[in-house]
Amino acid sequence: MINQIAPIKPINLESGINEAQGNNSKINNFSDFLKEALNKVNDLQLTAIQNDQKLVTGEIDDINQVMIDAAKADIALQLTIQIKNKLLEAYQEIMRMPL
Repeated sequence: MINQIAPIKPINLESGINEAQGNNSKINNFSDFLKEALNKVNDLQLTAIQNDQKLVTGEIDDINQVMIDAAKADIALQLTIQIKNKLLEAYQEIMRMPL
């Protein structure tokens, strides 16, 4: 049986914030939003590691799901690194501005 691939939904930042607020985790400021996002990236990484361990021990037979979870974790980590780099560049640019 061939699994159907779910269609990719476009990213909508406002709906993401509303979703996060609806999950009993009220986001009041940017630092809370950032913490929540980093926690989600961490959860993806932990899931990928756990799936790798389960695949090695034979608890999971579906290698496709393991590879998908690993790819999700990798993409989320790469995005986080790129966002960090852009924020650092912006901070450095602001610090170079004359008073």
